Amino acid sequence: MKGVIMAGGKGTRLRPLTCKRPKPMVPLVQKPVMQYSIEWLRDCGITDIAVTVQYLPDVIKDYFGDGSALGVNLTYFEETTPLGTAGSVKQAEQFLDEPFVVVSGDALTDLNLIDGIEFHEQNDSLVTIFMKQVEDPTEFGVIMTNEQNEIVRFLEKPSWSEVFSDTVNTGIYVMDPKIFTYIEADKMVDFSKEVFPKVLADQAGLYGFEATGYWSDIGNINQYRQAHFDLLDGKVRATIAGTEFGTDIWVEGHVVIEEGAEIVGPVSIGEGTRIRQGAKIGPYTIIGKDSIIDHSASLKRSILWERGYVGDSSELRGVTVCEQVQIGQAVRAFEDSIVGAQTVIQDQATLQPEVKIWPNKKVQAGRVVSKSLIWNEGSVVQSVFKGHRVSGLANVEMTPDFVSKLGLAYGSLYLKGKNIHIATDGHPFSNLLKMTVAQSIQAIGHHVRDVGKTVIPVFRSGLENEQGDGGVFIKVQQKNQNKVELEFYGEKGFPITTNAQREMVQNLGMDSFKLTSFDSIGNYAREIAVDQHYVKRLISSLDVKAIQNRSWKVVVSGDGDANSLDILWRELNCHVVKAAPQLSMTEFSDYIVEQKADIGFIFDESLQTLSVLNRDGALLSDEDHLSLYVYLELEKGEKEKVAIPVYAGSALEEIAASYESTTLVRTKGSTLAMMETENTVQLCFYDAIYAAANLLNVLTIQKASLDTILNSFPKESIYFEEVTCHTEQKGMVMRKLMEQFQGNHLDLIDGVKVSHQEGGWTFIVPAQDEPIFTIYSQATEPIKAKQNTQIYVEKIKQIKQ
Repeated sequence: MKGVIMAGGKGTRLRPLTCKRPKPMVPLVQKPVMQYSIEWLRDCGITDIAVTVQYLPDVIKDYFGDGSALGVNLTYFEETTPLGTAGSVKQAEQFLDEPFVVVSGDALTDLNLIDGIEFHEQNDSLVTIFMKQVEDPTEFGVIMTNEQNEIVRFLEKPSWSEVFSDTVNTGIYVMDPKIFTYIEADKMVDFSKEVFPKVLADQAGLYGFEATGYWSDIGNINQYRQAHFDLLDGKVRATIAGTEFGTDIWVEGHVVIEEGAEIVGPVSIGEGTRIRQGAKIGPYTIIGKDSIIDHSASLKRSILWERGYVGDSSELRGVTVCEQVQIGQAVRAFEDSIVGAQTVIQDQATLQPEVKIWPNKKVQAGRVVSKSLIWNEGSVVQSVFKGHRVSGLANVEMTPDFVSKLGLAYGSLYLKGKNIHIATDGHPFSNLLKMTVAQSIQAIGHHVRDVGKTVIPVFRSGLENEQGDGGVFIKVQQKNQNKVELEFYGEKGFPITTNAQREMVQNLGMDSFKLTSFDSIGNYAREIAVDQHYVKRLISSLDVKAIQNRSWKVVVSGDGDANSLDILWRELNCHVVKAAPQLSMTEFSDYIVEQKADIGFIFDESLQTLSVLNRDGALLSDEDHLSLYVYLELEKGEKEKVAIPVYAGSALEEIAASYESTTLVRTKGSTLAMMETENTVQLCFYDAIYAAANLLNVLTIQKASLDTILNSFPKESIYFEEVTCHTEQKGMVMRKLMEQFQGNHLDLIDGVKVSHQEGGWTFIVPAQDEPIFTIYSQATEPIKAKQNTQIYVEKIKQIKQ
């Protein structure tokens, strides 16, 4: 007895699951569905098996090979054009020189095959059809037999008015090789529609065997999902991949389940998967191999194929997700929604029930998808660009392969021979990517200067002062260590321009890179004293002696192990107390008082933003920080222009009025615009080390307290809120706001700024790379600033509707 597995189906009714693989290869609890048919035949003693293939045949051949890994012998027969069920089996006629079993490659079954073979032999049958009773026979071939089990009537997929039985053809047959006389070669021939009616008319021996056991045709999405659940419930006599741990939890190979993760069976987890702390995996969930389920994500009755990522706090309920799908943070996806392969679902998006997303799509952050997404609405490459930064999931989006192309795309911005600096935060994964980027840049023909581990302000200062033509900084996000960022800089250490970003996207999309000849590749060199050089430049403009004599006691948080800060504190003779990083703001404030410190500093993870607290532990307001930064630059007196963002309050002009040598310039709030205005990378807004050092310098020289300086500033109130808005609605919202603003005095820099008759203003800023508007309002009283902001938040919400 030999076997035939018909594996040529496209699986049209299973799309988008089958857009990139043939139907027999869709995964079913960690195995391709066809593997269950192979194992079923093998366990019944049938090991010589023909496999008929037609749609994406190499996918099947490459996976199963000759079948030896499963203990069988597979021989493939490929249709160049569709030949139907019988026509495809006809191709294997020379191989099928003895009775054989025919089964579909997309069926899941444990029917009593051995009994059926005995039945076939006892009745000297030409064809034995395995039959089962079903609730809805209209999707199958309906069969009626006589007392001798001979088939007397056969009707393929009848309407309900034509139904004469609930006994149907399972598509599993035992056949004698003589059946080939009924099948014309190289013609489209179907068993049910053409061959069986002829055999029935000839009374040549067409029998029906009423089989017992489990059988599923897996003809549609619901049957596909139910087959998973039936396997987990043990309704099918089949081997589930992996080892069972606890109650109904199957784990395949090496899997990492972090402490605090919650798993309730039945569940199947594929090899190489990581379930992070706080994740909740509910019953009837299948997670494919090499996947990551992030902190606090929750999955119930969901099927996730291989190499998937589900972000922090996302919820999947009854969802089917194909391979290499990236689901961002706080995404919600509901019953019977399907996500096609290599799709990106960005943060806070929602998939409504029964939505289907075809492969290689991007669902933008915050979007609510209520109908299926079939055609492309954006490039996945573009989705990882946020201004001059490229960020993504480490080793999921940001793989060495992709980052290598980023390096090539960046290097291609320049004529060869440039000096490109490169640095990292010291994380092992950042260092791995650094070498990848460096090699790509050298391959373009540029020289790489590796400045090692440092922080972004130090890196930018090195570019500005040490003849760097450009640079790449690589770091892992501290708040989300699954994500890694690459920041790209041009000459002087300024972020690359929007045009350069577009050119990088174009280079990536077209795989168009300016590779040099092998004997013209760039040099590679290391620089180990970048932090020392930075501090030396920084303190050259300070009254170091006076600061040293003052001997400031400073409580700091968030500086990690930044070498540049440690050098600075030593040079300035500061007594520094490092607070525990887990302290809350209230605890940190109390700690400053407890230590009897002069001042408190909180540095963000990249040492670009500084938060200041006075000796009483009071945190400066956003307005006071802004005023203080401007004041420090004015007191320093080295810049002709000092940049302030357009949403800054009018009090800053009052502060600057007495400084005739310096002009305040309102500009876009972007890093590039601010730096270009001042023609330097050293701004208090973007260099927390520079800000802290200059604050101590001013306080020392003036022999003034921080509160004394702050109390000298004019007072005003600024309040802001954010409101979400789909990217495709932003233009419409701005147009309708402009229509409402007719007659008002407007400033159109980086958004819309409208002045109010009673004084003050509101500034509406659409985010460049996110589905968000930020609304700022300035007034003399906090309550009025808040009211004005909320008025425009409501306007935007109404326009969106």
